[in-house]
Amino acid sequence: MKKTLFAVGLLCGLMLMLAGCKTKIDTQALNSLTSLSQITPADINTRTITFADSVEVNKITGTVKITADFPESGNFFAINNIREWMSEQLGGTYEGSAENGTKMLEHYKNSVLNDFQQNIIPDMPSIKGISCYKDIKFSKIYETDRYITYLYTQEGFAGGAHGWYLMQGQTFRKSDGRRIDYDIFREESMDELTELVKDNIFSQYFESDASEMENMLTMENNDFFPLPQAAPIFREDGVEFVYQQYEIACYAAGMPACVISYDLLEPFLTQAGKWLVNVGHVAEN
Repeated sequence: MKKTLFAVGLLCGLMLMLAGCKTKIDTQALNSLTSLSQITPADINTRTITFADSVEVNKITGTVKITADFPESGNFFAINNIREWMSEQLGGTYEGSAENGTKMLEHYKNSVLNDFQQNIIPDMPSIKGISCYKDIKFSKIYETDRYITYLYTQEGFAGGAHGWYLMQGQTFRKSDGRRIDYDIFREESMDELTELVKDNIFSQYFESDASEMENMLTMENNDFFPLPQAAPIFREDGVEFVYQQYEIACYAAGMPACVISYDLLEPFLTQAGKWLVNVGHVAEN
C-alpha cells in the first residue's frame, strides 16, 4: 500500500514538474514572439537583375523588360517575403525556388513574351509601325533599421487608345518580413484617416482646385471617398497614398497621390505602427 502511494505521489510530482517546465517554455516562447517586432536586423543587400527580350508576329513587335533590386542577403523572413511578393505581383506562376532571382524573373519574362505571341499581338490591328511593350521594375526606395520599402511599377501598351501605368508600393518589417498594410492603422480611426487623405489629395494633387477635383472624380457620390486599394507606401518623409489610373478619377487625371508626414499620422497608428516608424513614446521602449 505504501509503495503504491509512493508511486502515485512520485508520478504526480513528475507531472507537476513537467507542467512547470512547459509553462516556463511557453512563457519564453511568448516573450520571444512579443519582442520579435523590436529586433533590428542588418540592412538587406540587393542585386540588380535585368531581362530584356522581344518577339515578332505579323510584323508587329512585342518587347518586354524586367528590372529588379532582388534581395540577396539579410533577415531570412524578410527577404523570403520580398521574393514571394515579387513573384505574386507578376502572376504567381513560378514554381521554382524563390532564392533564384535570375530563374524567377526569366520565367516571367518568357511568360510575357508568350502572352504577346499567343494573345495580345494577334488581336492588334495590322498597322505599319505599331508595336507593344511592357516595362516592369522592382525598386528598393527606402530602408531603415526597422523596415524596407519597395516600389513596383509597370507601364506598357497593348493596343487601344493609350497605354497604361501602375505604381504600387510594399513595406516589409525587417525583423519578420511582415507586409505592412492598412492594418498598421487603428481600426476606429479609419474614417478620420480617409478624410485626412482626401484633404491632402485635394490640396497636394489638385492644388486646392475644387472644380478640377470634382470634374476629374469618376465616383457617382463624391461624398464617398475611399482609401487607395494599394498598400500605403512608407517613404522617408511620410506615407504616400496612391490611387491607380481610373480608381477614383478619369484617365486624364493620372494617378492622384499625396504624402502625409509621420507626425500627422501618429494618432492613427497602432502600437506596432508607432514602433515601426519610430514616433511617439512607444518607439522609445
